[in-house]
Amino acid sequence: MRRFDYAAPTQVFEACALLADRGDEARVLAGGTDLIVQMRERDRRVPLIVSLRNLAELKGISQNADGSLTIGAMATGNEVHHSALVQNHAFFISEGAELLGSIQIRNRGTLGGNVGNAAPSADAAPPLVAANATACLVGAKGTREVPVGDLMTGPGQLALEPGELIQSFNVPAAPAHTGTRYVRHVPRREMDIAVVGIAAQVTLEDDLATIKDASVVLSAVAPTWPHATTAEQALRGQPVNDTTLANAGEAAAADSRPISDVRASAEYRRMMVDVYTRRALATAIERARAAV
Repeated sequence: MRRFDYAAPTQVFEACALLADRGDEARVLAGGTDLIVQMRERDRRVPLIVSLRNLAELKGISQNADGSLTIGAMATGNEVHHSALVQNHAFFISEGAELLGSIQIRNRGTLGGNVGNAAPSADAAPPLVAANATACLVGAKGTREVPVGDLMTGPGQLALEPGELIQSFNVPAAPAHTGTRYVRHVPRREMDIAVVGIAAQVTLEDDLATIKDASVVLSAVAPTWPHATTAEQALRGQPVNDTTLANAGEAAAADSRPISDVRASAEYRRMMVDVYTRRALATAIERARAAV
């Protein structure tokens, strides 16, 4: 590992000033489960590491007066997974957090780090996008809110201004009769990254037999975490039955933009998008009905 400078500011504005001053030479350190590995094993050069460990403003999980949930960017994978607030609010966020590597990794890795790493195969990000969550960004110019779905512009690329960092995520309260599910396909059961991931949020009409609204977000089959908009349109206003789910699965596969690599072919990924979209929707519908 190459030599580097290290800073652990105690105030957010100090961290932002350091990042703005050093520009591309500086990187934030949250859990370090990606950055440190890259520095050790891939000889990544990082002249300055800015640790976020002492920034209390980036920690914690709380519910707001309007029913929304605020999750600090430094909340660890295990904190998010085991949080009763998260499980009661949007269970698929807990499901995504549970998949962030081993228990040891989840004890260190953070929600902000998983999103900020900007990997198309991220497990924690798609549920946030499907839940219409926003990221609170803080920088020298103050704070601003950005939809999590707009935060990633490409693999490893975020829509952050110089000196900005992710402070927290705000997850709005879901309507009545809403259920969620995050599923993924991996070659191994544990310690692997998604070949295909699907986050689904479904809201039913009061009759519990008609889909009022739906959000389907894809992972590992596009350069970002896109909505499967054609699938979402195929679901809205439709009855809950196998035909509706089959149509949505086919539409989601058509919405995907997978590549072929050593882990799977593009054709195989499209097939799995179809299969896993149906599975995610079926469970989300079951949960929506059980939430009455």
